[in-house]
Amino acid sequence: MVPPASHYLRTVRLVAADAAVRTGLDCEEIEDFRIAIDELTHLLMASTDDFIELWFVAVDERVVAHGRARCRSGSARSLGDLSELILASTADYYNVTSVDDEMAFEVVKQKRRVLADRA
Repeated sequence: MVPPASHYLRTVRLVAADAAVRTGLDCEEIEDFRIAIDELTHLLMASTDDFIELWFVAVDERVVAHGRARCRSGSARSLGDLSELILASTADYYNVTSVDDEMAFEVVKQKRRVLADRA
């Protein structure tokens, strides 16, 4: 649970990076995941006065994060064009949903496969 204040984003990014490290992602992939988490968590923070629930799952060579919060009445926001572009370039998959008074997200980052040199 994270309070909906931007100065807690640093802590969220650190936890996201730790989860990504545990899956074996490289430095670039870890940074991409942190950026994606930052965008999505900020979206929730802008829409709520309640605590934000976040959880991270590191499975094999993939890290998955989920977040959700109850939104202020009429304050559920959508991703802007720039945020959409950032997420498309940093995450392998993301989804934002808003149902009734709750907004949620899921984001996935997968370790890239490097093709071995053929001799």
